[in-house]
Amino acid sequence: MDPYREYQDYAVASRLLLALGHSREVLSLGQYARLRLRRMELARQGRLSQLESLDERLRYGFWSNPLRLREFLRRTAHAPYWASPSAFEALLFPEERARLRYPDQAGEYYLGWLRLPHLLMDPVAFEEALREQEVRAQALPLFLNAFHRVLGP
Repeated sequence: MDPYREYQDYAVASRLLLALGHSREVLSLGQYARLRLRRMELARQGRLSQLESLDERLRYGFWSNPLRLREFLRRTAHAPYWASPSAFEALLFPEERARLRYPDQAGEYYLGWLRLPHLLMDPVAFEEALREQEVRAQALPLFLNAFHRVLGP
């Protein structure tokens, strides 16, 4: 996976968790990269017991793990961000929304992951949903402000 896309997914998940009161942290791109390298080192060393808390902090698999997502959806069933792609995009800054190819693009992508838990018992539909998410991911630009900072004079 593209490390920038991975960070963008992390940042959006972190903003969601922060908005819902489930977290107090959004790592900067540099902080995330350092922890991601640490995770790779731990995995290479086979230190799996230490990976769990790091995975939680990195939101590793937050969107793509249907079992974790199912549990999260149970706890947040009434979150206003689930109402529509536009409601979800309230998590983005205006300049980030302006970088999307069309309104609601990011909302459609992230809300598209919410189908996975419901499709676990239907492998054909599950695979189709994953293919649709891949297409959406390819079309979704890197919109985070962290990728568009312009250094001043």
